[in-house]
Amino acid sequence: MKNCIFYFLMLALLFLVGSCKDSDDNKSTGATYDPNQPVTVESFMPAGGKLREKVIVKGSNFGTDKSKVKVYFVDGTAERQSTVINVDDETIYCLAPRQLPGGNHIKVVVEDKEVITDATFEYEQAQNVSTIAGSQNVRKSEDGTLAEASFEYTWGIGAVGNNTVLVFQRDNPRVRLVSVDDNKVTTIHPGFKAGKPAVTKDRQKVYAAGWEGGHTIYMYTKGTGWAPTRIGQLGTQYAGKVLSVALDTSEEWLYFVDANKKFARFNVTTQEIEDIATLDISGSLHSNGVYLVYHPLYDCFFMSNQLTYSVYRLEKDGTCEVFAGSSTQARVQDGYREEAYFAQPNGMAIDEDGNFFIVEGFKAYVLRKISVEDGYVSTVAGMVNVASQIDGTPLEATFNYPYDICYDGEGGFWIAEGWGQAVRKYAVE
Repeated sequence: MKNCIFYFLMLALLFLVGSCKDSDDNKSTGATYDPNQPVTVESFMPAGGKLREKVIVKGSNFGTDKSKVKVYFVDGTAERQSTVINVDDETIYCLAPRQLPGGNHIKVVVEDKEVITDATFEYEQAQNVSTIAGSQNVRKSEDGTLAEASFEYTWGIGAVGNNTVLVFQRDNPRVRLVSVDDNKVTTIHPGFKAGKPAVTKDRQKVYAAGWEGGHTIYMYTKGTGWAPTRIGQLGTQYAGKVLSVALDTSEEWLYFVDANKKFARFNVTTQEIEDIATLDISGSLHSNGVYLVYHPLYDCFFMSNQLTYSVYRLEKDGTCEVFAGSSTQARVQDGYREEAYFAQPNGMAIDEDGNFFIVEGFKAYVLRKISVEDGYVSTVAGMVNVASQIDGTPLEATFNYPYDICYDGEGGFWIAEGWGQAVRKYAVE
């Protein structure tokens, strides 16, 4: 009880100090940082918490300029930077960032000096599945508020920041803009049939290819309110369906694989098209096409194919091999990627640590994860072979034909459901 009282008194004091700071927004009153002295950390409080938990770090020689102070929570995968609210030489007030669950060290950096704690902050990770808009019980394409809007078979989705996604419908084709902050669903491109889009790193542009015919390429930009602009087409030489496009790090080329195994790319500036290879893999690709995603850590692409129940690693030169799953068995089984199985792998997303997230459709209806650290495949949300639409914790939640998934960079995985006709969200905080 005494520790709790002290903790809240310290918070109140830090808020008071912050309100009395001088004209420089980055500086508080008190002793300045001495580069000839070490930076020390003596303690922190509380001992654990959740996302945005208010954390006080006690020590010495932090200085008073918060622009020169950085605090990281170090988990088993990465250093997660915290938001520093205030500094007064012996005390840092910050907010816990999203991190891996368990005991994580706190690292303080002041200019070129750093120190890391022996003790760990016990992070409590929260996970939840919710329905953003749409319902399995309403099959329409009506705009309106999130509660009023409806969808028809969605199979492509891209996150563009600020709790906003672009959703691509297969049935009654159109592109919808879903904004949680504005509580609105709007049709921005009626009549266009495309699958998974490619989103630039700054989330200012989205590219999509027409699923069939000449595969017209459209660009959507934030500056125009996401209005579509036609920038070219792939051409009828790609007779197979194109279900997805992907950008690599350069963001100069859109890469795609058609249903006839043709791997090629389209230059978004010059409209040049380059054939790369015809994929040399056993079995056929699904007639609807395949899902593709770029992985920045490997500098290559990964492709999912429903017909072979597998995820493939696809190099930029067209070399392709099975990465996880097996063409001999369609079922949900966790394990290391060489021994795991998929039932119907569909859209994929990569988080900031490089982990894969894959939604599965028919006879699965779950969200799978492939760990970048050890290649272990796990089922993280949904109930195997239960096609319904229940919100809640990952173990309680269910999905109805999830077909595509995207990551917003802030712990949110947005899911487009096919026959579920809804936009769902798996949130990790």
